[in-house]
Amino acid sequence: MQLKYKHSIMIVDDETSILKAFSRLFRKDNYQILTASNAPEGLDLLKKAERPVSLIISDQRMPGMSGSQFLAEAQKLFPDTIRFLLTGYSDMDAVIDAINKGGIHRYLTKPWNDDDLMLQVRQSLHQYELVLENRRLLALTHKQNKELNQLNKHLETKVQERSREIVEKNKQLTQMNKELESNLYNTVRAFVSLIEVQTPSLAGHGRRVSYLARDMAQLSDLSEKEVAHIEIAALLHDIGKLGFPPQIVEDKTNHRTPKEQALFQKHPEEGQNIVRFIKNLDHVGLLIRSHHERYDGNGYPDQLSEEMIPLGSRIIAVADAYDNIANLKINAKHYVDEYKKGLKITQDQLSEDELLQQAAIHHLKQFGFTRYDPDIVKVFLEYIKQKKIPSHTEKEVTMDMLKAGMILNRPLYTLKGRFLLPYNTVLTEEYVDK
Repeated sequence: MQLKYKHSIMIVDDETSILKAFSRLFRKDNYQILTASNAPEGLDLLKKAERPVSLIISDQRMPGMSGSQFLAEAQKLFPDTIRFLLTGYSDMDAVIDAINKGGIHRYLTKPWNDDDLMLQVRQSLHQYELVLENRRLLALTHKQNKELNQLNKHLETKVQERSREIVEKNKQLTQMNKELESNLYNTVRAFVSLIEVQTPSLAGHGRRVSYLARDMAQLSDLSEKEVAHIEIAALLHDIGKLGFPPQIVEDKTNHRTPKEQALFQKHPEEGQNIVRFIKNLDHVGLLIRSHHERYDGNGYPDQLSEEMIPLGSRIIAVADAYDNIANLKINAKHYVDEYKKGLKITQDQLSEDELLQQAAIHHLKQFGFTRYDPDIVKVFLEYIKQKKIPSHTEKEVTMDMLKAGMILNRPLYTLKGRFLLPYNTVLTEEYVDK
């Protein structure tokens, strides 16, 4: 095995011939050789050594101080130095005692085998190098840990400073989000006001469709964000009719000329164009564009079908159709006649409102799979069953009871029907004051 360092070896023996023999043997491997003829001389050399001796070989039988005694003293000077004891078989008791006390690592018997001795020396020096490397790595680790500790202290200070900055930024972002949210609702209110000014009937229609679409979206287990998008899109789904001639908007018989019908069918696209440049309403614009698509692909403006139609648009289509018949009474006679013909009932059996509601429900059932998504129709029918069941999480309060932190379970409108805030809005002090 290859050694990494230049090593020095000390030989201590009172016989000059043995010192010369070891010196000749070790110089072949380019070791630095130190020799001493007795233990005191060896200890003196060790004390004067500029650097630790890697390995010591000492004879056991020497005058004045034995080899095991010498190696025990040498251990005090250089604890990591490898120590070999050279002895005859008659000294085995002393060898065993030295081994037990930790004074020597190995012992050599006279006469020795050169090849075996050189192998043992190399192995021992390799072990010595491992000790040195381990010490070097421990020192390096200690130094790096100390530097890391200082760095951590500095980093903690930086983290605290950065955390304070982040907290402040979050406060600013929260305020900005509130302002953006307020601006969004102000924009929606402005659009609804435009609809109310030109065609008041559409404002009531948009509000009712928004209620119904919101409840259906909730029954469909959609996320709060999706429900909010659908609610706003339903509220504004007819905004593309702004500027249309009154006879087209107010027509309740669907007896439009081809030119008027072509213009009417442009309103979903026009609605999207009106809201598309408002960042937070871009997805709402897509729902508005597709609310007149049909499940069978025969709708407008893009002839989308089935799952290609956005889910929110499919929900709005069902809510819109129901309110058109039940409340706006568009083409009411046709739908009522279809309903009565199917059930063979007379007008006297139901009030006008009940008749229109049942006719609207009949229409939706009849045109599932063609005009409307059958799954959404099922959701609507489930809603009809549940709508008279009171909500256990809903509480009606007066104005003076409003507090910041309350959550709207329904959209908020004024008594005159003006839209104020959408469903699930968390009330702030600013909203309460307004």
